[in-house]
Amino acid sequence: MDKKNTIIGVSLLVVGTILMFKNSQQRQQQAFEERQAAQESAPAQTAPAQTYDGDTPSPSAPIPSATTPTAVVANGHAQIEIDEQKTGEQFVSLENDDFEVRFTNYGGAIKEVELKKHRKALDSEENYVMNRLRYAPALDLTTYLGDAKNVAFDILPSSGRDSVSFRGVIGEQLEVTRTYTISQDPEGPATFTIVHDLQLRNLTDGLLPLGELLLNIGTVAPSGSQDRFLQTFGYSNGDDVEFTDQSDFMGGGIPFFKKTPKDLVQASDSVVWASVKNQFFITLLTPEEPAAGYIARPVDFPSDAENAEPKTGLTGDVRLAAINLPAGASVTKRFDFYAGPKEFTRIGKLDKGQEQAMQFGFFGIISKFLLQIMNGIQGVVGNWGVAIILLTLIVRGALLPITLLSMKSMKKMSKLQEPMKALKEKFPDDTQKQQQHMMELYKLNKINPVAGCLPMLLQIPIFFALFYMLRSAAELRFADFLWISDLSKPDTIATIPNFPILGDFALNLLPFVWVITLAYQMWTMPTPSVDNAQAKMMKFMPFIFFPFTYMFSSGLVLYWTVSNVFTIGQQWLVKRGGDEFEVQLPPALKKALEGGDTKKRRRKK
Repeated sequence: MDKKNTIIGVSLLVVGTILMFKNSQQRQQQAFEERQAAQESAPAQTAPAQTYDGDTPSPSAPIPSATTPTAVVANGHAQIEIDEQKTGEQFVSLENDDFEVRFTNYGGAIKEVELKKHRKALDSEENYVMNRLRYAPALDLTTYLGDAKNVAFDILPSSGRDSVSFRGVIGEQLEVTRTYTISQDPEGPATFTIVHDLQLRNLTDGLLPLGELLLNIGTVAPSGSQDRFLQTFGYSNGDDVEFTDQSDFMGGGIPFFKKTPKDLVQASDSVVWASVKNQFFITLLTPEEPAAGYIARPVDFPSDAENAEPKTGLTGDVRLAAINLPAGASVTKRFDFYAGPKEFTRIGKLDKGQEQAMQFGFFGIISKFLLQIMNGIQGVVGNWGVAIILLTLIVRGALLPITLLSMKSMKKMSKLQEPMKALKEKFPDDTQKQQQHMMELYKLNKINPVAGCLPMLLQIPIFFALFYMLRSAAELRFADFLWISDLSKPDTIATIPNFPILGDFALNLLPFVWVITLAYQMWTMPTPSVDNAQAKMMKFMPFIFFPFTYMFSSGLVLYWTVSNVFTIGQQWLVKRGGDEFEVQLPPALKKALEGGDTKKRRRKK
């Protein structure tokens, strides 16, 4: 009966999880359709375009724009900017061996960034392009006088192949000169960093109070199935780092812990750096002087032909401190703008703690250490799958002495089950007596009951460190191993259409290997507990966790699978050690179990 109830409980848990997931998807689809309807009914906001020619402002006729200006609807979701060329729009590019930065003269900002060594998709020859679908050009400048992206800037004569400058006027009062410089250094973060100098000059005869300025840090689009959890806006104030997940804007979650959708997130705080990122790519804006705050909001993306589910990206702006410019005065601000892959070896070399944007979690130090080891191994063996296996063996090998001692302790503990069971039957209502005899039993047989938990406690930080490191390592994107074509995604080998409850079901092979090895490990492990229900639950734990790990990246599941096989080998070594241990009973306990307890005899008389 206990076994039957356990199986029913586990089955209900799995079915409930599946139904909750499907219900969450339906709610997202409904919310997306409602937002689309609200956006279509929202009146278009128009802003006249202005041109600037020469050293003094000269009003000209507005230039009509082919792009519907971006509007933020009531629920805070921003619209995608329609990618159509505006009247008089010009483009210019800067490039090195790793990326090409394309600028538009409208606002003198970054239209998009093409990463030359990162493909768009596994089966595509196209390169991945950041900010292609966007709320606004990256580094777009917004003032109370107007949005720079509606102003056609002049492209100034270039001083070199690695630099470009723009000049324009906003509201006939503010002259804006923007200069961008890139590096040809192939090492470190410099290859993906754009240095931006922003000069503001008052063209009026009096004081020009500009107030706070907004500088956009780009738009990130969904890049994978896990982006609901890995797509974030983050910032540092120099002391703390805070993140807003995409899921915070979408709401949902499990019962009793549901999140209320947020319209947008904004705050007035010192901003040393700010970022938006998806699973593998990130834009990082680092002002030379800390900014005064930030705004983050979700961006709705159109569904593609392959996946009809709604997609949501993120965008953000840093708020520059209020500026008051006297007549004819100017001020220059400098920024470093990183746009590229989330590679710790690069981002870790930045000088203001930007590596915290990687979100390695509480055990970040361990994550960084393990990532460096894995990168070093891959540099030797040339394959990321082999590197993960060797990393697993190194980690488990380092813990081997402690683990073997723990297994031997658990083996001894398992042999104490009979006397411990007899002890509980002898003194069912006297817990103090049970504890006293159990401690004497442990002491005489030289067993530390805590020793069995030590390896598990040591592996907890390593488990979480690897989880956070492997799930979003850009290095694993499109890395193949055996039948796995992409270690950063589940190893789907087939799709079963119209599968009951789930619909189109992705058949992933490696999670089944993982659950089989874990189940075998749990079933063959010595069980020191005398609680039969607890022992059964431990054996069913792999199947309880299986639905949650099924869609994890294959790189992470590969680590767990190899770790399980290693543990099975450890158990085999311990069993080969012989069965020489014999339980010794303390005289008082032996006497009590044989019925010689004097107090009990007196009570019988």
